[in-house]
Amino acid sequence: MVDHVDTQGEENGTTYKVTVRNVAGHTTVGNRNRVSGGIGAPTGPDSAVTSEQVQELRDEFARVRGLIEEADGAGEREKGAAADRLEELEESITGDQPDVRTMTKVHAWFAQRLPAVLGAVSSLLLHPTAALLAQAAGEDVAARFGELLQSLGSAAGES
Repeated sequence: MVDHVDTQGEENGTTYKVTVRNVAGHTTVGNRNRVSGGIGAPTGPDSAVTSEQVQELRDEFARVRGLIEEADGAGEREKGAAADRLEELEESITGDQPDVRTMTKVHAWFAQRLPAVLGAVSSLLLHPTAALLAQAAGEDVAARFGELLQSLGSAAGES
């Protein structure tokens, strides 16, 4: 617990008494404060993703394609549809502009239609390069991607 009284503001009648308990992080109190900084990796064009990282992710997609081909209990038609959805997912992650809505839609498709490979599909979304690509696309995409990852964690906790 920290108690702090700011007496610098007394000339204009402003005094702050702050009691902080069990806070992990920064706390700012006062008048005309300016705080800058961030949490996590930077977002925007400066968030460089190497071609090696993208290739590593593409290799994981190839591995999941193999799992789809070997999926027991799935017919050829269902496997073909799953391969198409996986192609959509790859493009939605690695394309010029990541598409979180498509990522969400494809994940839901696998949850309903081919749950045997859902864990592998989820691992593609959880791959570090997927997060870097979302961050490189800017704050809006990064925030929506973060929400998607949170929903994956919530869904995992419900099962």
